Order: sequence, then C-alpha cells, then structure tokens
Amino acid sequence: MKKTASVKKVISKPALRYVVRSLPEKEFKLNWNHEDKKSTLSIYDYETKQMSVATFQNGDKLVFQHLDSTNPRIITVFEEIIGAPLKDQFKRSAKTLYMEMDYHLLELYEYIQTSDRENIKQTKAKLVPLREEFLHITSHEAASET
Repeated sequence: MKKTASVKKVISKPALRYVVRSLPEKEFKLNWNHEDKKSTLSIYDYETKQMSVATFQNGDKLVFQHLDSTNPRIITVFEEIIGAPLKDQFKRSAKTLYMEMDYHLLELYEYIQTSDRENIKQTKAKLVPLREEFLHITSHEAASET
C-alpha cells in the first residue's frame, strides 16, 4: 500500500479535472466526502475491486495530504498532479479498510436480495481478510494511544 507522508500541495481545479478525466467512470467510481476541514476522495476500481482514498485539507485552497492506494494507475495520476513520487508505507489505513468493507457489505446485501449464492460466497470471502486486517490495525492504534 502506498501512502504519502504529509505531502502538502495545493491542488488546482484543472488538476482535479485531470484526475477525473484520467479515471473514467466505466472503470472507476469516484465519490467525494466533504467535512469541515477535510475532504476525502474515494476511488473504487471496478476491475480489481479495491478502494483507494485521497485526503485533502479544506480552506481557501484545496491541499493534498495523502493517498492510500495499491493501484498503480491511481498512484501515477496523483504523482503527476503532485509532481513528486509518493513514498511507500505498505499499510492501508483503518479508514480505507472500513470504506472497502462497507462497499463489499453493500454488494453482499444486493446479492442476498437476488439470491445469488455464488457471489454471496465470493463477497464473504473478500470480507474475511479485510475484517482481520481492520481489527489488527485498530487494535495496534488503540494500543499505541495508551
């Protein structure tokens, strides 16, 4: 998993349009979540069924903070708009894992509604390692806070 370590770069509207154009909606689903001082761009890759998350700081200007992703195409797009390579951290954040589990739970619900047993099994199989990784990360975060 790649994650930038406190890269602070002002992102312009043309740069954000470049991200959207580079990740077509046939292949990726982009979703913005805006909070008071933070914006999150969730990017779901339909082919690999993986979630990537880019975090921005809100204010007078939108400032890029970090990216959680293993997708080389998404990493390349963000490296292009930042103008620098992203540093390796090889660990997904709890928030990224939570969002990925949430997506698969929505998928599971749809498959249950249509009684699609094969996809139910496959989706449950995807959720097990995500849950284990999530519990591992959150238990380490809780231990480090005490």
